[in-house]
Amino acid sequence: MIISGSRKAPSGGHIVLIALFALVAGLSGLMTVPPLDRDESRFVQATTQMIETGDYIRIRFQDEERNKKPVGIYWLQAGSVLTFADVEDRPLWAYRLPSLLGAMLASIFTYMAGCALFGRRPGLAAGLLLAAAPVVMGEASIAKTDAVLLACVCGMQAALAWMLTSEMGKAQYRIALGFWAALGAGLLIKGPIAPAVALFTLAGIAIFQLERKEWGAFIRHLKPVSGVLLLLAMIAPWAIAIGIATEGRFFAEAVGIDMLSKVSEPQESHAAPAGAHFLLFWGMFWPAALFILAAGRHAGERWKEGPFFFCFAWLVPMWLLFEISQTKLPHYPMVLYPALALICGQLIATVPEVKYRGLRAAGAVIYAIIGLGSVAAILILANHFSTAGLTIWHYLGAALICVVCLGASVLAIIKRSGPALAAAIAASALFAWGTFEGVLPTLDRLAMTPALAKMLDAHEAHPLKDNTGPIALVGYSEPSAVFTLGTQTKLLRPKEGALWLTTAPNRAIVVEERDELAFLSSFPEGRMPVRIASIEGFNYSKNRNIRLTLFRLSAP
Repeated sequence: MIISGSRKAPSGGHIVLIALFALVAGLSGLMTVPPLDRDESRFVQATTQMIETGDYIRIRFQDEERNKKPVGIYWLQAGSVLTFADVEDRPLWAYRLPSLLGAMLASIFTYMAGCALFGRRPGLAAGLLLAAAPVVMGEASIAKTDAVLLACVCGMQAALAWMLTSEMGKAQYRIALGFWAALGAGLLIKGPIAPAVALFTLAGIAIFQLERKEWGAFIRHLKPVSGVLLLLAMIAPWAIAIGIATEGRFFAEAVGIDMLSKVSEPQESHAAPAGAHFLLFWGMFWPAALFILAAGRHAGERWKEGPFFFCFAWLVPMWLLFEISQTKLPHYPMVLYPALALICGQLIATVPEVKYRGLRAAGAVIYAIIGLGSVAAILILANHFSTAGLTIWHYLGAALICVVCLGASVLAIIKRSGPALAAAIAASALFAWGTFEGVLPTLDRLAMTPALAKMLDAHEAHPLKDNTGPIALVGYSEPSAVFTLGTQTKLLRPKEGALWLTTAPNRAIVVEERDELAFLSSFPEGRMPVRIASIEGFNYSKNRNIRLTLFRLSAP
């Protein structure tokens, strides 16, 4: 063996418990939260166009090539929609199911890695902590790549952990193929992230333990020839097809623009200084704040031991890479959180309560501050962006979350780590359900696209529901509108919108207030359109209040 681990066989009961908790936590918001701008709506619209056209090679948003991420997530979403729903109904929940499954699998694979490295109880704590992380629960209910990528990385690392801790003489062919399959799936989902995690982990362990004689046997048991053949079988057919279909543009844009440029310069206004991910981590992985200070100290004292070094090799190099990258989003380091969950799980399950008392108390205080602050932030959002304002249900939900959150802090301080862990993950789940099911659906001033669809349907102008032909939008070009109103939705400038409205009878157009003057001034005298209805709200993508007005040349 390369590293000495516990190698305890996973428990079926533990797997069921983790899966059920991840399912319940991830279901929050799956059905109720409208399509989010802009990334989620771009993904689901591209998937919709695959289903509508039958072209499962090229990735497009309307007439524009979307050469950013590989095809894996689009295939998963398309399969889910074709299996469970009808694409014409725009069933957003069906597009999100792969993400929910990804979060569940990631938590289970983290548990399995924990069984190999530290034992069942640390693995169980780690799996539950990962499933309870706000960023994981959030990504589980969004139709994007990140939850599925997390599952691929965790599956890959779990296989690696079992292989590194095993006797080299034992057959490991299935585990090795599992490693390569997860690596290939990660490549198809989000390109180089999964290979980078595997490479850094193996390189770190190899450098630290270069003198070990088992490395030759390990490489043989990793089955590199079979693995590479499997990778080629998984990736090459689509890679060749997309290269031909786009004449090489996909690889030039995906690698040169979407990947490398994010490291050298900020993309889409997502700039932040080095250290931003460390600051965001405390909220993104909130339950771990209760234990991370003591766990970090404990792991740092034992970093030379194989299981801890595995976690550090997984965590540190990629974290530094994310920190120096110019483009930063809160979910980027999520693929590294399982390593932190494993370190925390080992502390909870095996380290005496009396050890690191000061750090445990400090973690409890940080946890309570973040929890109470998050509840306050949600109440502020409800007060500002809900036309109904704060209700008794908002206050009752906030009070319940606060009680459980403070309970977790108190339990940690009085040296009850097990109950504190249970209370912490319960508080996180309550927070997710309170936010996604209790608060976000009431923020009607933020839900501009659903309000727009409702206005169009009320005036028999909804393209998909009223069979009126495509609608045109001037000034409001959010991807969620294209997904909700149909692929043929026109996104026009003011003069183009005026021409479009006048060239065919019974057409309708929606114009943002900022573009109304230019739009109306483009009509000849005697041909002025009629205002039919208007809605007002807040466009969070552009951080401004907007007003959308429906126009026709004459009232119906």
